[in-house]
Amino acid sequence: MKTNHVSRWLLATALGTLAIAPAHAQTTDAQTTTDTAEQAGSSTPGSAARERFDGTADAGDSDIVVTGSRGSANGVTNSTPGGGLMSVQTGTKLRSTITRDYIDVQAGTTNSFTLIRNLPGVVLGSGDPFGSAPNLTIRGLSQTSLGFNFEGMPIGDQLSYSAFPSEWSDTENVGQLNLTRGSTDITAPVYNSVGALLQSELIMPPKNPGAFASVSVGNYGLRRYFLRLETGEIGNTGIRGFVSGSRTYSEAWRGPGVSYRNHIDSKFVKEFANGDTISLVATYNESNSTAGARNPTLAQYAQFGKDFAWNAEYVPGSNTNNEFYRLRANDRQSLSVSMPSTFTLTDNLDVVVTPYYLYTHGVTNGASNLNLGGAFFGNEPTGPLVAPRAVINPNGAATMMNVDYYDQHTYGQNSYLRWNVGLAQFRLGYWYSNFTHTELSAYQPVSAEGTVRDTFGKTGSVTLQDGRILRNFAARIEQNVNGVYADMTTKLADDKLLINFGFKFVWVDRTATSELPGNPRVDSLSAKPLPQASIRYSFDDRNQVFADITTAFRAPSAVSSYINIYNVATGVPSSTPAASFEPEYSVGQEIGFRHHGDLVHFTIAAFNYDLTDRLVQGTQLVGGTNVGFAVNVGDQSARGVEAEIGLVPYKGFSPYVSGQYLKAETKDNYPTRGVFLPTAGKRAALSPEWVASAGLRYDDGKLFALVEGSYVSSQYSTFMNDQELPSYHVINGSLGYRFDTIGFIKKPQFTLNMTNLTDEKQLVGIQGVTPNALPTRSTDGSMLIPASNPTYTIGGGFGITASLSAAF
Repeated sequence: MKTNHVSRWLLATALGTLAIAPAHAQTTDAQTTTDTAEQAGSSTPGSAARERFDGTADAGDSDIVVTGSRGSANGVTNSTPGGGLMSVQTGTKLRSTITRDYIDVQAGTTNSFTLIRNLPGVVLGSGDPFGSAPNLTIRGLSQTSLGFNFEGMPIGDQLSYSAFPSEWSDTENVGQLNLTRGSTDITAPVYNSVGALLQSELIMPPKNPGAFASVSVGNYGLRRYFLRLETGEIGNTGIRGFVSGSRTYSEAWRGPGVSYRNHIDSKFVKEFANGDTISLVATYNESNSTAGARNPTLAQYAQFGKDFAWNAEYVPGSNTNNEFYRLRANDRQSLSVSMPSTFTLTDNLDVVVTPYYLYTHGVTNGASNLNLGGAFFGNEPTGPLVAPRAVINPNGAATMMNVDYYDQHTYGQNSYLRWNVGLAQFRLGYWYSNFTHTELSAYQPVSAEGTVRDTFGKTGSVTLQDGRILRNFAARIEQNVNGVYADMTTKLADDKLLINFGFKFVWVDRTATSELPGNPRVDSLSAKPLPQASIRYSFDDRNQVFADITTAFRAPSAVSSYINIYNVATGVPSSTPAASFEPEYSVGQEIGFRHHGDLVHFTIAAFNYDLTDRLVQGTQLVGGTNVGFAVNVGDQSARGVEAEIGLVPYKGFSPYVSGQYLKAETKDNYPTRGVFLPTAGKRAALSPEWVASAGLRYDDGKLFALVEGSYVSSQYSTFMNDQELPSYHVINGSLGYRFDTIGFIKKPQFTLNMTNLTDEKQLVGIQGVTPNALPTRSTDGSMLIPASNPTYTIGGGFGITASLSAAF
């Protein structure tokens, strides 16, 4: 989809909102809140009554409007404890809310994952200096056990459960982030989020027209431009909105290559006098990169360090041309649209409706050498291949770009009724989602100049004699999700006791087909009941205890779980569909205490997880392309304690400290090659025992500064615990100044952001988990299972970004 087409589409949707909104039975009259109140965040009329029983609607859940306050042009109030990381929470669940106080002092290149890096239990390893490519785990659980919502819609890949936070929104438009660990709100359109649910909300459009702009430059050639236009209230319609756009360019910090990102955000809101709202949110993102990181084994990192990168030059006829960086193209476009709306039906009954649509397509390409004398199409021999522009190397093979093209469409809706009856609130809802995923491989011949005809593989690819494109996999997967849910919340003992319990039942139906010979049709149905309950008791306005129990499940992820992926040289599958589609099922519990004082705020909580048929996501190299796969490692348990403490800003200073202790253990032996590895009792991979973060913020309304650091202890990268990622630490900093208004330039701000201040040379993430890094005897002694080396993420070097921003 071209950018100009998307721009026209966004304009059309905005105009559509203007046209349909006035048709509502009521119109907006006098405003119920002032702009000053909105700058600090204010709920829509009637929301307090609606949320009185909501076990997850904590204080600070209001919409954020960023028309400027306390000398800031973009929403800083300098009132949130912990420098913007510890909003006051009063619900039944363990949640953190990050506000503009923290978000605004971060670089525009950051994303939602980077913004939560200091919260308890969060482990974030970034492979570049600007935080655009992070690896995320929470409480030892990877993205596949986490839920992600953006403006009411489930965001990310619905098959692999992977999220792409750089696509959601620009940082300047993020109003707040909510991270709920453990039990999540039953109305959220997710079913796999036993670890946590991350919810991102855009700022509310201001009532007055205006604009906001930012320009950033940095090392490694970083250049970024951002502009937001705000309509203000349009006439007396009650409609207001904004549209923004940004462009980012940077060079690879190690090795060759460059990256581009173009992004559009838009949000329009229609408010009614009775508190009803209609919102229309649309975001578009396109990214293109030849700066893909090469992930080393421990041995490769010890030998080459950060210089372990793809080759910068293409040498005609070389057998190693498959390591040329331009062949590792990554090109991706995405469109996300949602319309979260609330309508009053009676005095005590309303309905919340959120239809949504997601579209993504792109390529994640690799490279290999291919023998043109013959290959296999599925399990059938091809004879000689047709390969225009191919150059034969000394080894008799031709260098190919391995194309991995994918196309995804998701449409769905999530709706629920909310009924207040006496001391109780009832919610009854239905969630439906349809998702189609098409993924095709192809081989693009590389010319003597190192170029290919089409990185998407649609023209000029290697074909059979009959014209069919040679592929080692071809998949079409359709998924239908149906979920019904209900819950009840009641407040007792003068509202000191809040109790919530609910039940959700979700069906996930998947069908997979392939055009390649030898691939059977695969049908799978996963359905699980998901009960949950939570409670909170307030001793007084400052001290509370809370507890919850939750359940979640997920079906096997990755294309390789549903179709054969072939070795084109032999016709033998490199991976085959899962023998069993038993979903992972998890039960989690939490109990905690929180205190909100005049100066000090702190929370401490203990948690426990039990996971059955634990699915671990990994990658393997198949014909030069990284292919994801899911592995059932049996049962796993995890328990730990987390805590955070922060201060209300005092004389400009606002510190924050968080930490977590985690013990995660594998309960079963790992099946492989018809035998078992002795993994029972081993520590679970991706589960560091200790995680800690600390930060100190100073802000006097003009001058502001922030220094923050994190520590992650060692973590195993194999199921056998015979190799580990060493402990690491990262220190980041920000410094800036807010100037007075100069004519029409309102509250200009200069910000200097620095990442990895000490320029640590270290590994910061596990890219590919393996069963064993050393040859290991099976449990029955019958087989010596060969070693397979894990791969790792090299931490980004020192990065610096200077930004100048202002409102107009």
